[in-house]
Amino acid sequence: MNHNLIKRIFLIIPVLFALAASVAEAAIPLAERQALIAIYNGTNGGTWTTNTNWNGVAGTECTWFGVTCDVGQTTVTNIDLHTNNLTGSLPATLNSLTGLVSFRAYNNQLTGPIPSLAGLTNLASFYAFNNQLTGPIPSLAGLTNLADFYVHDNQLTGPIPSLAGLTNLVTFYAYNNQLTGPIPSLAGLTNLASFYAFNNQLTGPIPSLAGLTNLADFGVDNNQLTGSIPSLAGLTNLAAFWVNNNQLTGPIPSLAGLTSLAAFWVNNNQLTGPIPSLAGLNNLEYFYVNDNQLSGDVPAVPAPTNALVAGGSGLCPNYLNHTADAAWDAATGSTPWYAQCTAAPIPVAAAPIPTLSQWGMIVLSILLVGAAVFGLRRQR
Repeated sequence: MNHNLIKRIFLIIPVLFALAASVAEAAIPLAERQALIAIYNGTNGGTWTTNTNWNGVAGTECTWFGVTCDVGQTTVTNIDLHTNNLTGSLPATLNSLTGLVSFRAYNNQLTGPIPSLAGLTNLASFYAFNNQLTGPIPSLAGLTNLADFYVHDNQLTGPIPSLAGLTNLVTFYAYNNQLTGPIPSLAGLTNLASFYAFNNQLTGPIPSLAGLTNLADFGVDNNQLTGSIPSLAGLTNLAAFWVNNNQLTGPIPSLAGLTSLAAFWVNNNQLTGPIPSLAGLNNLEYFYVNDNQLSGDVPAVPAPTNALVAGGSGLCPNYLNHTADAAWDAATGSTPWYAQCTAAPIPVAAAPIPTLSQWGMIVLSILLVGAAVFGLRRQR
């Protein structure tokens, strides 16, 4: 054998051993490999749009399509299988992926429940929207790094779980499901920017929004919510507020200081009292308060700037005073704006309680009528 060839072989052997040792040291835990295989088997991986390298030999998991590992390739950190023709159900062992930071399986045809997420303390984003998932939203307790949770457009039932302690939560989307029960407390969620739970069957009151200074979008319309609209004071980043098509009562709270507000929809409730001042709401484009029991004068359009979209507001039906206002004619697309507003109903006065003397006259009248009837009968 050529002397130089033998020398090269001996030089390569240590490199091969080093590579083998590196692969062995970088292997993810067996439990994580099994969880990945369970995802593949449970969601019919053979029919995925892309399944490159899946179910390869141990040590290759970080090369499987949609799987990302940490720098040392010792734990799975991200799974991205969105829009990949996943069918079937997610496995109960999903939370064995304890290093998971992001999970994306949206835009598929997944059925069955969302598995337990307990122990996934690194999880920052969970996207499983636009599937056919059923059952409840699992507990989110302890997921202190969770920032984005998207489970909208499924068939989920049961209540929204407690959000207590999720101080990093930025977006929570659970709309277009069949959720029931109350909206949980939002206290302490100081990073919350968007909360959407519309088109469900939620009941009870809207919780306090105090302290949610980063809240930009709040949508809980098309539910069965009751009680009053909470104070909106201090929500300087609030851009869109949708609570329409519920059973809310009481007044519309002050809108003072909500300089970012662009869309305000509280129509189709049972709200009473006046419409609050819109002064300073220079970004307001859509304003719907119709189909309530509001009364009093309509406020002036926002000043000093009026950004209301032509035809993008609704004031009637309500019991508002009919005062001409060309700006509201334009904003509502109706001339005059109060064309569908009726006058406030005249309250029915309670019948007065008769005095003692009046009672006496009533009794005497009854006796006289009775005597007359008796006399007529005697004459027959």
